[in-house]
Amino acid sequence: MTMVKPEVLTTADAGEAMTEVARMLVAGDVTPLRCVLLPAELFRRHGYLLLHYPRLHRVAADGAEPLSSDARRELGSLLDSSGAEDVVGAYEALTRDSALSPAELESRCRQSGIHRLGSGSYASVTEVNRRRTIVLNGFLPALTAGYTDASALVGLFECHSPREIGDLRAGLLGTLDPATAEPASLRGALGALVRRRQGVTLSEGRNGVHLSAGHLEGMVQAWRYFATADGRGLQSTVLGRSLAGLGAPMTAVAALAADHNVPEESGHTVAPHGATENLRRDEVLDHVRRWTVAGRNSSA
Repeated sequence: MTMVKPEVLTTADAGEAMTEVARMLVAGDVTPLRCVLLPAELFRRHGYLLLHYPRLHRVAADGAEPLSSDARRELGSLLDSSGAEDVVGAYEALTRDSALSPAELESRCRQSGIHRLGSGSYASVTEVNRRRTIVLNGFLPALTAGYTDASALVGLFECHSPREIGDLRAGLLGTLDPATAEPASLRGALGALVRRRQGVTLSEGRNGVHLSAGHLEGMVQAWRYFATADGRGLQSTVLGRSLAGLGAPMTAVAALAADHNVPEESGHTVAPHGATENLRRDEVLDHVRRWTVAGRNSSA
């Protein structure tokens, strides 16, 4: 799945931006199968934004509790080295300082640096109400506000490619900041277009394009945007049919859509979307079948 974000899609310019994305996909040996445009405000109001980034939202709301084992270890190291007094999610941080806006919180977090703890889990050491605090996913409230503009849209492409997802994300997608992305990448080309046509400069936090991190996440997103409204299940997707053919219980597979932690044999927990990021299709099938057939899927 390729998602074109509202910072580059307005009712006046959406056609040109979507055409450019489609052109770059085809040039990168990716075939767009279906696409849809939705008002960004509807995308937010109907819960699509939350479901598109479930772990980002959960960590921003609940703080450290939803972190996987590897993210907890990274957070512990950051706590030890930073001297922070507390760890809070982004929304808790906003409640602790009535003068702190989502935009100001994001600015503070980006200025102090954003540390990746794990899949969908990011930390910044900053000040909240005069206390040195680690804020988790502090950029998210401001990002969410970008989906309230009545003139903004969200574009979604269901895609197929013989190239592996890891290769597409490393090459075709482009670096996180479109300003440093290759001109022949999605972010580089789209960044140049909106800068030229709209006078908009994209950034690391508003980079214009999201590409599914792995086959599992892509399957869930394709199902949600193109199948659920018709009452079809995950078997309507290519990966879903393969999982069903391998005997994976599809109710348990569907539960992975929420990206709750799952336990491994080691006793550690992993984020399923993160644990399958950039893996080959056969590796993803093996992981998902193991998590679901073994009955180890957890809601922790």
